[in-house]
Amino acid sequence: MRKASGRGVREIAALSGYNISTVSRALNNRPGVSAAVSARIVEVAREIGYHHSGIPVYAILLPESSQNIAWYTLNMLNALRQEVVRRGCRVEIVFADHSDILRERYIAGVISLDYSYRVAKKWDEVMPVVCINDYSWNMANVYSVKSNIAQAVRSAVALLVGYGHRKIGILINGDELTEAAKAQMAAFEACRQLYSLDPVSQACLGYRGGKSGVPYFYGAVRELLDTGVSAVINCGESESAEALAAVRMAGKRVPEDISLICWELPGLSKYQDPPLTTVQQNFAALAGEAFRMLESLVNRQKVVADVLVDCLLHERGSVTFPPKV
Repeated sequence: MRKASGRGVREIAALSGYNISTVSRALNNRPGVSAAVSARIVEVAREIGYHHSGIPVYAILLPESSQNIAWYTLNMLNALRQEVVRRGCRVEIVFADHSDILRERYIAGVISLDYSYRVAKKWDEVMPVVCINDYSWNMANVYSVKSNIAQAVRSAVALLVGYGHRKIGILINGDELTEAAKAQMAAFEACRQLYSLDPVSQACLGYRGGKSGVPYFYGAVRELLDTGVSAVINCGESESAEALAAVRMAGKRVPEDISLICWELPGLSKYQDPPLTTVQQNFAALAGEAFRMLESLVNRQKVVADVLVDCLLHERGSVTFPPKV
């Protein structure tokens, strides 16, 4: 467990059995020190609570290397990169299944984009850890900076209701048991009650295929359209362009027949035909809050709660009044 201490390089050298120059190279992540030696020196440094006085080095933990890096991760990484440049710190990017390399590196703390609590929890016992958008697990002493997806759903529904839509469907992609899916479905259900939406309005799980069990994304979109909705909210950055194509493959025009709200793909959504009305995760704010929380932990300041970051709403050309019956 991390300990507060002002002890330094000489003590680490004495306790590890290596000379000061070797210890210095290891603590500054410089070449010329074997992995085993670095691991031992870093272990001792962490045990005595050593705090590096130089430019901090943080690790960004990605999901396992076997998983595809999609739009969300790319946008989040870019926002973190910009925050690193702004703060003048350094980062190392590590896949979750390669995280044991952190034993050989002197890292001040970890920002985790991994979706599995196991790796983050493992490193929390060693160094400060902050998760971004970790909705699936509640971990003692590990806090998250998260997009307020309930607010995002409420904003999208409110916009559609403002145009007069009463039959609204929402397509939620992924596992219905995750906290993200639960939050989206709960927010949509609350909106159904608040605005007294038509009973046709419903939530559909994209890759689970909805009630009919269709396992394909386009089948899920078709199933939702077949209920008679006049507007669709599609959750998930990676499916935005796909959702537009799926509606067209079902023989519907956007926005004349179906109004469509998607999650934003920066640099792409506004150039679709029509330009897509979107909800956007505030990646810059997420990155800034993650680093602020991590620096608080590094400086041994107490963090007591997760941080919610509101999403942005971009109104463009894919939403209009419902078609006249």
